[in-house]
Amino acid sequence: MTIPAYRLPEGIERGSKFSPTFQNVIQEAISGNEQRFAQWTKCRGVGDISYGLLNSTDSTGDFRAVLAIYRAHFGSLIPFRFRDWSDYIATDEVFGTGAGVVTQFQLTMTYDPAQILLGSPGSLQYVRNITLPNSAPIIKVAGVTKTVVTDYNISAAGLVTFTSAPTGSLTWTGTFDVPVRFDGPLNIITNESDIIAIGSLPIKEVIDES
Repeated sequence: MTIPAYRLPEGIERGSKFSPTFQNVIQEAISGNEQRFAQWTKCRGVGDISYGLLNSTDSTGDFRAVLAIYRAHFGSLIPFRFRDWSDYIATDEVFGTGAGVVTQFQLTMTYDPAQILLGSPGSLQYVRNITLPNSAPIIKVAGVTKTVVTDYNISAAGLVTFTSAPTGSLTWTGTFDVPVRFDGPLNIITNESDIIAIGSLPIKEVIDES
């Protein structure tokens, strides 16, 4: 199922908790030595969109938007777009190297602490597929900006297909969203004067869905 184009109201997104997480197993011996195993091969964002008091008839429709998405998406069944305002921009981000053979490349983000802290690529990196890019990202091949349709097409899931196999470093600039689903019940508290509080509503990233 295609994830719809709408997102939660910006005020809710900006006020939400949302952070990257991994699931690892740490086994500690009596000596204090450790063995560590990764249960997840990919990072997942988790958070909570609970927020302050709102009126159920507020003119901006924030509460009604949350309620509509929760009901229409059958709670945790169907993912929706979410903007992680701490990490949603790509600037000349490398997503592949063309060798004149392959024409399709998935948009990605690479997290490389050595590149940021020391100025050169390191051996510890995390590569993340970007499956919900926003419209009109800038695509470059070897530093030269390419033209959509003429030089390439890009799917809603971030798959770039070049009209001819590129040669050189492939980079993109743009913004992106995260596919998430609800991960718990919608905990609504109704007070006097039609004041609504959402006590808790956790969300979790779904991997590689678009």
